[in-house]
Amino acid sequence: VRRSERLVNKMSSKVKKTNKDEEKEILQAVVLGDSFSKRMVPVTYSLPHALIPVANVPLIEYALELLVSAGVAQVFIVVAEHTAALQQYLDNAESCKQFTEVNVIVAPGCKTPGQAMREVDSRDKIRGDFILCNVDTVAHLDIAPALAAHKRRREEEKNKDAIFTMILRPSGAQRQALYPDEDLVVAVDPATKRLVHYQSMSAKGFAMDIIGPDNVHRFDAHPTLQIRYDLDFTGVCVCSPEALLVFTDEFDWQDFHKDFIPGVLYSEILSYQIHTHVATSGYCARVSSFAQFASVNMDVVRRWTYPLVPDVNLFCDTRYTYVHPGVYKEDNVSLAQSSIIGLDTVIGAGSRIADKALVSSSLLGRGCVIGEGAIVEGCFLLNDVQVGAGAVLRNCMVCHNAVIGAQADVGNNCVVACGVSVAAGVTIKPNTRLCVAEKPKEEAGDDDDGFGSEDDEDSDQQNIVITNEKIVGAGGKGRQWEANDDEKGALMNGLYPDEAMLAVNLSTAAVATASDDETDDDEDAGPAMSFEKEVEDIVSRGVEEGVNPDNICMEVNGRKFAHDKTFGDCAMVMFPTMLRTLKATESRKEAFADVQKLIKTWKVVLTKFARNTNDQKETMAAIEPWVMSDGWKQHKLMMPLIKACYDQDVFTDEAILDWAAEATDRGEESVKLKEECKQLLDYLEESGSEGESDTDDDGHDME
Repeated sequence: VRRSERLVNKMSSKVKKTNKDEEKEILQAVVLGDSFSKRMVPVTYSLPHALIPVANVPLIEYALELLVSAGVAQVFIVVAEHTAALQQYLDNAESCKQFTEVNVIVAPGCKTPGQAMREVDSRDKIRGDFILCNVDTVAHLDIAPALAAHKRRREEEKNKDAIFTMILRPSGAQRQALYPDEDLVVAVDPATKRLVHYQSMSAKGFAMDIIGPDNVHRFDAHPTLQIRYDLDFTGVCVCSPEALLVFTDEFDWQDFHKDFIPGVLYSEILSYQIHTHVATSGYCARVSSFAQFASVNMDVVRRWTYPLVPDVNLFCDTRYTYVHPGVYKEDNVSLAQSSIIGLDTVIGAGSRIADKALVSSSLLGRGCVIGEGAIVEGCFLLNDVQVGAGAVLRNCMVCHNAVIGAQADVGNNCVVACGVSVAAGVTIKPNTRLCVAEKPKEEAGDDDDGFGSEDDEDSDQQNIVITNEKIVGAGGKGRQWEANDDEKGALMNGLYPDEAMLAVNLSTAAVATASDDETDDDEDAGPAMSFEKEVEDIVSRGVEEGVNPDNICMEVNGRKFAHDKTFGDCAMVMFPTMLRTLKATESRKEAFADVQKLIKTWKVVLTKFARNTNDQKETMAAIEPWVMSDGWKQHKLMMPLIKACYDQDVFTDEAILDWAAEATDRGEESVKLKEECKQLLDYLEESGSEGESDTDDDGHDME
């Protein structure tokens, strides 16, 4: 009773403070500007979690864009670490001008979400229902239905106990929960959407604690329940001011998942209720770990997050263009003519890539420099990173202002924090994490006045730099990070889980093997298969999506250089791949028409790679299996196909006759195809004889 009276009195005082002349209540939002976890150390030693970039855009920008789309006018951002850096960014951010007010609540003593909520309540700024959002949420969601449902419960249904609405999202088929708070099972009343039970499956040993005599009373009012293990928490909620008051009153509640939600659901004193809203459309993911960081970056690059993609340029001052499928580039980017840019790559403004450098499946921030012959695959390079000539980086993260020396080798799943310098020729073993900054110093706790001091805010800038040259090499800067007791969670995740890393590494392994002079025959088979698969993917996607032929040529040419192949090697993969995109038909006339259209459309691509007589001859041999395959064999398309290529100047008469002359060497099937082309071959031979006769009679030489 005393607790209820105290809450009512506190709410009444807040109501009196509202502006009675205000005609329309503005929508407010609270952003938890820190992750309150140690899952991305040592990167967060020197970089605020809110400024960790996804596709070269800081996380805070995604949160602000989500709130703008929801109609939020006033934003409060609670920050505990690196407050000066975030404040400086927000002071200059164009995105903040979309709101009537953006306030940074500096709370140096906050170490948990519970403390952050108490800090917000102490400022007495929240006037009504508000949106609560984690800064690590990257989402394109419609929050309006959840907000409307929350208000309807409280206003129309007069349910003042409904103080918290969680927005959930169906998880994907490949869901992999690394941490207990991501591995959720919920029980929901399908009629009211009220949350009845909530637990982490992994934390409970994958046993439901919903069953038992002590829990029966929870379900008396819920004859029907939905128990779901296919939902993820989006990090976004709709709250009423009472939620803040509950945190203030329950001063020992620190975490939403462990304290607040179970505490409200199972309390014998509190009558408050938590409801759920399942967003069935849109995109949502969290970036609270390295694995999530890598996954969400690739989602953005591959356009699963549309319209949150680089070339839409929704955020800050980005100026990206979609150069060709899978590659985004900002202004003032310098690419050497012999550099190779692969798929799934983002290149920030002012970056320079030197001759013979290979960059693929990687994101480069602004001002990056990639030296001659360097290999960067599956990597995330933040702003102003320098990679020396001949260096090799695979599946790693390199933060702002870091330097990787010439001929250095940075292994899989390495994390190089801000300001680290790796000397030339040094090899960094896989799964190593390097940093310069020390762990931020402990700051004031809850018994502080909550405002901190200038010394507190700047304490993280007074860290001692420690260098271990055994790790980073002579002249390098930095040391190997070792986890403290409260940082063990960071060891549970890397950028790439094993299966994902294997997929990303395919092209990298192929490049490395192709350049090895000592490989045997079995090793040669690996890169050949990888080369064919890469070219097939480029061509099939290009044909199906109608990509500009010049862009396809550029991509295939990059793979040619990477694997040390010839133009003919490319043509022998490209032409059959194009033919395989055709849909089978029972009509020979339709099949012939489709082939003619395909060759006419992609003539530019074919002529660029089937350049000489030998390449054209080998390409014709390469398309024989398709012509003889099920669904096409009955149409006898070899002669129409070759004739169409001859008419479009893809194949010369000399190449066609050479192909026919070697049919016997290739086998019986080739001989049959040659016989099908007899009419065309006779015509070409007669035309050649007449041309020679005319030339001789006129007295001109053959040249």
